[in-house]
Amino acid sequence: MHDLIVNSRATSLSCRSWYTVSKTGLLILCLIAQLADAIDIRVGGEAGWTHTAQFQDVNAVVGDRLVFDWAGDQKNVVTLPKRSCDIVENGVQIAGPLDSPTAVSLNYSGTFFFSSSLNRQCAAGSLFAVSVTPKNETAEDTKKRHEEERGGSFQDLIRDGVGNCVEPSQDPSDSSLFTAVCYSPAMQLKPGQIEDAFYFLPNPYPEGNIVGVVKQTLGLVDGSSRQVPLSELYLHHIFGPSNLVVGEGAEFRGDNAEPPLAEPFHKVVNGSEFVSDMSRLVNIHVINTLGVAPEDVPRCIECWCTDAEHELKGKHGGGSCCSQCPSSALNTTINTYHLQFNVTYRVLEPSTTVKPVISYMMDAANGSIEYDVVQQPDKQTALLSLSGPMDARCPQTSSFGLVRCLGHQHIGGQCMRLINQDTGEELCSSCPSYGNSDSRERVGEESGYLVKMSQTVFDQPKQIQPGTNVTIESEYDPSENHFGVMALFFLDLMDFNTSCPGPVIATTGNAFWYMICYRHVIFLQ
Repeated sequence: MHDLIVNSRATSLSCRSWYTVSKTGLLILCLIAQLADAIDIRVGGEAGWTHTAQFQDVNAVVGDRLVFDWAGDQKNVVTLPKRSCDIVENGVQIAGPLDSPTAVSLNYSGTFFFSSSLNRQCAAGSLFAVSVTPKNETAEDTKKRHEEERGGSFQDLIRDGVGNCVEPSQDPSDSSLFTAVCYSPAMQLKPGQIEDAFYFLPNPYPEGNIVGVVKQTLGLVDGSSRQVPLSELYLHHIFGPSNLVVGEGAEFRGDNAEPPLAEPFHKVVNGSEFVSDMSRLVNIHVINTLGVAPEDVPRCIECWCTDAEHELKGKHGGGSCCSQCPSSALNTTINTYHLQFNVTYRVLEPSTTVKPVISYMMDAANGSIEYDVVQQPDKQTALLSLSGPMDARCPQTSSFGLVRCLGHQHIGGQCMRLINQDTGEELCSSCPSYGNSDSRERVGEESGYLVKMSQTVFDQPKQIQPGTNVTIESEYDPSENHFGVMALFFLDLMDFNTSCPGPVIATTGNAFWYMICYRHVIFLQ
C-alpha cells in the first residue's frame, strides 16, 4: 500500500491544459493559482501516482488539494461516481498522460473517486476514494477563498439555478413523439467579457420512462428569446452529457446539431438518469464581442496567450488564456443570455424496435484537445494526423457499427477525415461551411465564422473489426495564425461493448491518440 504525503505549504503545480480539465464538467478543478492555506496531499507518497501501486482512501477538508505525479509513467487521472472500475461507462478524465503533475483542488464537500483508465490499472488497485468534509469557515471566508482561487474574475465557477423546460409538446401526427424546449440558467456578461463556467441544466426527459432520442438542437438566445448571432456572443464550446445536450462549438446551433438517425437507431435514455443535479452539469464557454474592434476579434475568440502566458504554458492560444476582450461599448451594460436546447424523443414501449447507439468523441490532437496552427504563407493546408487501433483501450471481440461521423473545427478549419489505415478506405469526412452575411438578423450565416460542419450518416452501419487501425486527419488554413483550435470527431456507434471484453492490444511507436466518449474517456496507444 502506498502512503500519502501531506504538505502544509502549497506548491505551484500547473496543469498543462486547464481547458482539458475544466471542460469535463466536474466540481473538482485543477487550479494553477497558489493557495496559501491549502494542504497538499501527494497521492502515492514518494512514489507518486504509479501504475503498480494500490492506493488508500483519503480524508480531506474543503480547500485541500490532491497532487498526482506520474512523470515517466503511463498514467492518467479519471473520476468515477462510485467505487467501480466501469470506466468506459462512467469515467471522466481530468488529466491526460501528458498532464503530470496535476493538482486537483477539492472545493466542495462529498465523496469523490479517482482512478486511471490506462492498461486496466483500476482493477489492479489504482482506485481510491476521497472524503471531503466542510472547513470551519464563515461565509465571508468562503467568498474570499473563491475569489483568490479564481483570481476574482467570477463569483464562482458553478452558477446558481437549473434553468427550466417548457412542458413537452406532443407531435400531432405521432402520439409517441414529444419535444422539450429547455433553457439554461442566465449567463450575464458585459461587453468584452468571457464566461467559462458550469451550469446545471434542466432535465428534458420524463422521469421513469425509457425514451429514444430522435433529434437534438441548440441555440443562444437573449432575455427576450431573440436568437443571438456569433458576432455578438461567440460560443467557444459547450461540453456535457451527450444524451442531454449535444454540442461542442458554434457550428452546432440550430438544425446543424444532430438531425435524426435512420430508424431504428436511437440514443436510448432513461429519464431517471438525469434526476440528480450532478448528472446535468455542463460547461459553457461564451465570449461577448460587443464593441470589440474587428481586428481584435480573432485573438479574442481564439483566446490568444500573452507572451508571458506563452512562455509559461508553451502554447499560443486556448481556453486557459481567455481574458477580458477590449471593447468600446459601455462596460456597465449587462446582457443576459441563455443556452436553448431542444430534444425530440420517442417514448419506447416494450414492443418498440430500437437499435441503441452510444456517442464517442475522438481527438486528433493527441489528447491535448487544443493545438496551434502557426502561419505558413507558402502552404495551402496544415495537416495534423494521428493513427492507432480504434478499440485499443476498450478491446472488442466482435465487430461494431459506425452509424454517424460529425467533426468539430474552429475558424480556419478545412476538413476532417477518418481513414481505415489497414485498407486505405475513407470511412467518413466532415468539412466546414462559413457564413457570408454581415446582417445581425441572419443568425447562422455570420460572415467569416464557421457556422456548420457536414456529417456522414450511414443507413446501414459501416462494420469495424476489432483491432482496426484508423487515422484521424485534420486540415487547417495556414495562411494566417489560428491558435487554440480543435480537431474532434463525434461518432455514434452501435454494438460497441463498453465492458471491453477483448484482449489488451499491444501498440508501438508514436501512434498515441485517444478516444473519449462525451462522458467517458478511453486512451489508445
